[in-house]
Amino acid sequence: MQGWRKSQEDAHIAHFIGADVAIFGVFDGHGGKEVSLFVKDVFCEEIQKLPEFKRQDYGAALKENFKRMDELLLTEEGNNKLKEIQQKCGTPDPFSQITEGQSIASFTGCTATVVLISKDHIYCANAGDSRTVLGRSKGQKMCEPLSDDHKPENPGERARIEAAGGFVEENRVNGSLNLSRSMGDFEYKSKKELKYNEQQVIVDPEIKKVARQANDQFIMMACDGIWDCVTSEEGIQQMREALGKRRQTEPISSCIEGLFDRIIATDILASQGVGTDNMTCILVEFKR
Repeated sequence: MQGWRKSQEDAHIAHFIGADVAIFGVFDGHGGKEVSLFVKDVFCEEIQKLPEFKRQDYGAALKENFKRMDELLLTEEGNNKLKEIQQKCGTPDPFSQITEGQSIASFTGCTATVVLISKDHIYCANAGDSRTVLGRSKGQKMCEPLSDDHKPENPGERARIEAAGGFVEENRVNGSLNLSRSMGDFEYKSKKELKYNEQQVIVDPEIKKVARQANDQFIMMACDGIWDCVTSEEGIQQMREALGKRRQTEPISSCIEGLFDRIIATDILASQGVGTDNMTCILVEFKR
């Protein structure tokens, strides 16, 4: 859902690799849609090339592929692809600070929360403030977080930002970016003396691996536009109820549409910005 924004900057993937691996991802763009659409186009293709993926070390493969996205964005071929996306999807920002030789991704980027499901495990890689949660039908952990939100005010994130020469003001990196990990955003990754995972903003994801269980019901993954309006527990409960009421002829997307209709702001001033963002959600239901 585009929400109240001038354009939809989110992208997502749902891709099956052979019979045993599925990859789902939500990419929440900011400053433009170029990076999110670029990542959508190449993520699954690139991860299959990695030796980590071929030897089924899926957590390491996800981690390496996030880094690979930034590397590709900085190539001449990558920047040309970004220009193609920009020309196809809208006119360049007239106030853009990009100079000759800079990547379009210098001032635009996207968060990424990606899930890889194998026969026995669920792997979640997250960079930024999108979020993935696992819902179970019973047991002590009926709502299990698979990711943590990366916000500049988090102690560990703040420490890295300040060590890299930045600052946090009003919960934003240098008073501007309201998240601390992303793909792109190279204006915050310009210290050549620092490693890629030591910059003010980093692409390095946190990886969580959990064993699949018989009571795994569904995975809910969404951008911060949804989580600004509902807690993880509320989101899981609402999806659980919607799935229970859904008729067999209804697509699973109807559950998400119902959530969006409930949380979209009806008055932008009264809501103070909550419920006005782009909204993207993926619901992955496990077969019984």
